[in-house]
Amino acid sequence: MAIEVDGVELNETSRGSGAAWRWSTRGAQPIDYEIQWVENKDTFLYSTRVRPGGWNVSQLDPNTWVGDGTIEGAREMVQRGLPTLPH
Repeated sequence: MAIEVDGVELNETSRGSGAAWRWSTRGAQPIDYEIQWVENKDTFLYSTRVRPGGWNVSQLDPNTWVGDGTIEGAREMVQRGLPTLPH
């Protein structure tokens, strides 16, 4: 499944711990981005990497990035929150 926010298509994948939305920039040195939702904690992580390097991961502000514990709520939070992140 994919959702589009601000003209960016985010590919959604299910994970045992929740879900993740990933997208990449285009260009000579693309940057990969990912927002991961950890279901049992209802927290959101933001990851970036410049290939071939590894991922840099940080937790998004839990006071701002708040879900309702459901995948639907997590999708809505990603749609609301993505415009506030570099992409």
